[in-house]
Amino acid sequence: MKNFSFRQKLLGAFLAIGIIPLLICTLLMLNIFRISLNRNAEDTAQSQICAMTADLTSFLADCETVMNQLRIQPEVILALDGGAGGDTQSVYSALYNTTSSLLQEANFSIYDKTGQRVFSTASQPQFAALPVRWGLLSAAENSGGVVYRGASALSKSSACMQAACTIRNGGVPVGYVVLDMTQAHVELLFDGKYSATSSLLVLDAFWDQIYASADIPSETLASRLRDQLLGNQPLSDERGAYDYYVVQEPHSQFYLILQQPKPLAEWMTRLLHLVAGLSILLCLGLCVVVSMRFSRQLFEPIRALNSAMRQVEEGNLNIQIDNHRTDEMGQLSGRFNRMTQRLRQNLADSLRQQRELNAAQVRMMQAQLNPHFLYNTLDTVKWMGKIHQAPEIATISADLADILRSSISADEFVPLRQELSLVERYVEIQSIRFSGAFVLKTNVDDALLDALVPKLMLQPLVENAILHGFEGCGSGEISIDGWSCGETLTITVRDNGRGISEEALRRFQSGELPDAQSHLGLYNVDAILRLHYGTDFGLRFVSAAQGTCVRIMLPLDGKGEESSC
Repeated sequence: MKNFSFRQKLLGAFLAIGIIPLLICTLLMLNIFRISLNRNAEDTAQSQICAMTADLTSFLADCETVMNQLRIQPEVILALDGGAGGDTQSVYSALYNTTSSLLQEANFSIYDKTGQRVFSTASQPQFAALPVRWGLLSAAENSGGVVYRGASALSKSSACMQAACTIRNGGVPVGYVVLDMTQAHVELLFDGKYSATSSLLVLDAFWDQIYASADIPSETLASRLRDQLLGNQPLSDERGAYDYYVVQEPHSQFYLILQQPKPLAEWMTRLLHLVAGLSILLCLGLCVVVSMRFSRQLFEPIRALNSAMRQVEEGNLNIQIDNHRTDEMGQLSGRFNRMTQRLRQNLADSLRQQRELNAAQVRMMQAQLNPHFLYNTLDTVKWMGKIHQAPEIATISADLADILRSSISADEFVPLRQELSLVERYVEIQSIRFSGAFVLKTNVDDALLDALVPKLMLQPLVENAILHGFEGCGSGEISIDGWSCGETLTITVRDNGRGISEEALRRFQSGELPDAQSHLGLYNVDAILRLHYGTDFGLRFVSAAQGTCVRIMLPLDGKGEESSC
C-alpha cells in the first residue's frame, strides 16, 4: 500500500469498508438462514421418526401379548397335538377372541409342526406353508420367544413383515403362531405420522428392505444406504436432494428410515446467491462513485499543498497557497502559509544571531590574547628569578602560570589528580605569601584520582579557607579528603580556622547573592555544581568542632546533565 497514490488508497479504504462488512453479513445471514432451516427440519424429522418408532414398539408389544396368549390356549394346543382334525370351531373362536383388538392392523395364523398353516384370520389358501428347518419358524423354535423377520420371497406370502413364536406341549413343539403384516397394514400403522413430502423406509436387521413408501425414488436405495452406513459415510441419495434419519426399533431390531427433502432447494440456494451477488455489485459500484467524487474534492488542495511543500524543500520560502476554502483543507492551507512566514522570520533571526555569534567569537578570541600575554610574561619572570637567584619569584611565577594555563583551557572537566595538583600550586604561592601560617594535607584514594570533576572546583574553597578562615590565627591546617560510596564521589575541604559566620552561612543557605567580599568563591562553586549535576548536588556545610567543613558530592562518571546533552 505504501506505493499507492492517495486516490488508490482512498478507493481501497471505501471498498474495504463497504464490501467486506456486506460480504460478511451476507455470508452470515445465508448460513444462519440455512442452519435455521436445517435445524427446524431436523427437529421435525426427529420428532416424527421417534413418534413412529414409539408407535411401532407399542404395536409390537401388543402383538407379542396376543401371540403369547395364543400359544398357551388349550384349544390350540389340543388341536395341534391331535392333528388337523381337532375342534376347529373352538380354535377359531379362541383365535378371533384373542386377536380381536388387532384384526385391522395385522393377520395372525397358526401353523402345525410341519409348517402347514391350519388356522388364520386372513382369507388365504389353507395349504400355505413355511419351512421349519430354516427361516422364520426355525428361528422361533431356537429362540424360545418372539422373533421378527422380513417376509422371504420364497414364502409366496403377501406379507412384508412377519413375527413368530413356538407353541409347545410339555416342552415339545407342536406348532407356531405367526404374525403377518402386509404393505397395507404398515401404511395403516404409520398413516398421518409423517409429512406428505417425506417418505418411509423400513429395513430389517440386515438392512434388507421390508417396506417402502410409494414415492421412494429407487428400489436400490436400501442397499446404497447400507453401503454408506458400513463405510461410515453420511446417508444420501444419488442427487443429494434428501436428508435421512434412522432409528432402530428395540423389539424387532427393524430400522425406520425417514426420507425428507432438504429444506433449502437447489434453486432457492442459487436464487439467494444471485441476490447476494447483485447486492455486493451494487454496493461496489456505489463505493467506487462516492470514493471518486470524494477523492476529487480532496485531491486538488492536496496536490497544491504538495507542490508548495516541494518548492519549500528547494529553498523557496516565499511560496503561498491561494486559499478560498473554510473546511479542514482550508485550515491546513492557512497553517502552511503561516508556517512559511515563520520560517522566513526564523531564517532572518538565525542569520542575525549567527552574525552576532561570529562577532562574539571574535571578541572572545581577542580577549584570550591578554591571558596568553600574561602567561608568557610570567614565564619570563620565572626565568629572571632563576637567573637572579630569587627562587620564591621563580616558584610563584611557575605556579601562577600553571594556574593561568588551567583557567584559560577549554576543558570543563579535569581529572581529580590535576585539580589537586592545581590546589597544591595555589597553596605553594600562598605559603610564600603567608610563611608558616598554614599547611595542606590531602587524603584521597588513589583509585579516585582519575575521576573527572569540574575545573577549578577546589581552589576557591581552599582560597576561602586561607583568606577568611585563618584571618587573625597564628597557624592553620587545611585537609582535603575524598572517598567513594557506590556511584557517588564525596570530597570534603576542612580547616581549623575561625569558621564561617552565622550571617554568612544564613545568606548562603537562603540563596542570597553575595557581594564581592563575602565568600564569592563558595557561591560560584555551588552554582557550577548545580548547573552540571542538578539541584541534588552542590556544596553542603558540615558541622565541625572547630573551623569550617565543606562537603562536595558528585557522580563518579564525572559528567553532569548539562555536559551530556
